[in-house]
Amino acid sequence: MVTAQKYPENASRAETPETVEKQLARAQTQLDITNSLLGAVSSLDPVRTLVNRLGVLCRGTAIIYDFEGSVIASTGEAPSQLIWNEIQATNQQDLSLEIGRWFVRTRRVALRDGIHVIAIASRGHHTLDEVGEVLLDTAERLLGAVYGIQHGATQRDRRDNEQLLASLHDGILPAREHRFWARLSQFRFPAYTGLRALECSPTDEDSAHESHTMSLLTTARAEGLPLLIMLRRVEVDAPATVAALVQDTAASEQWIDSLAGKMLVGASAPFSALAQVPASVREAETALGIARSRAGAHPSSTLSHPVRIDRIDLTTWMLSHVDQRALQEHIKQLLAPLEQTALLDTLITYLAAEQNIAVAADALFVHPNTVRYRLSRAEEVLGTSISSAPTISNLVLALHPQILGRSEELRELRTK
Repeated sequence: MVTAQKYPENASRAETPETVEKQLARAQTQLDITNSLLGAVSSLDPVRTLVNRLGVLCRGTAIIYDFEGSVIASTGEAPSQLIWNEIQATNQQDLSLEIGRWFVRTRRVALRDGIHVIAIASRGHHTLDEVGEVLLDTAERLLGAVYGIQHGATQRDRRDNEQLLASLHDGILPAREHRFWARLSQFRFPAYTGLRALECSPTDEDSAHESHTMSLLTTARAEGLPLLIMLRRVEVDAPATVAALVQDTAASEQWIDSLAGKMLVGASAPFSALAQVPASVREAETALGIARSRAGAHPSSTLSHPVRIDRIDLTTWMLSHVDQRALQEHIKQLLAPLEQTALLDTLITYLAAEQNIAVAADALFVHPNTVRYRLSRAEEVLGTSISSAPTISNLVLALHPQILGRSEELRELRTK
């Protein structure tokens, strides 16, 4: 009797064949989903492949957003902006909602570069009820793994990148160039291609930081450009710059030009012999000095665009290849008589306007006779005629950055 009384109790706790079969089916489904999504990790674009497979498995749409709501990758036809609006309206880890005919589930994921959101959507709620949780759980783990792998690869790439560029900056023997070209090929540089050395400095700070290096590296990679880059400090107390080596192509030219306003850039002349890197770095440093001088003379001017040493005019070249302290002292002595700001400003505008009194008067918002009077006063204090070639040459050399900046301003006024 005791046994008979216990048996029904044990039987109620035992799993029926139907229950076991359901659990096995669920486990098989989870295994199939995991295997399908896991294959995305080995693809060339793991994030996009992961999203595509999520979309297939949920029979609808899959989207990955970054922390600002930008779509990193997506597939399907669900309204991505409406989904993001719902995500943005709450701080919940998981959401389950309906948008029109779409049933949506989302998951917030913490990654190295910030919070991301995975969203899956289907027109039937049964699919999400059955596999939605498994899809989000597996996708969360795989996305974390993918970003972790990419971060590690990026760190190794940065280290190798910096070591190679530092070796080239130190100088190599011509006989070893073929070995270094082989190493450059790892960073997608074609062998014996034309190159430019760059020196870059932020426009809003004295010294560059790692964030500037990473920003430039990221934008270059987005454009598919070969690039060697590192943070560089010539002396202990000197401000750091970002040093780089780029291929001399039209695409690289556009990328360099796109840095205007964010970075002051000095570029060397094109070269193809790696033994020339140290000399080209010095050219890039000179070009960066010119960029700084122009930006300092007219901070609001468009003259913050990159300076390529092979495209500067003769006057700029001459001024950049003399001792700057001695040059500034001589300029100070030459301009000392023009202590009155109105006279100096009028003289700069007059030279920038190509000695056109009417244009200078319009730019200064004064009558042309006022410009003539100020120019005559400038001649008196300088003790020479400003119409003579030697005087004009001396003034252009002394006021070159200011004249360039004012010329840009006059061009902008004419185009408005």
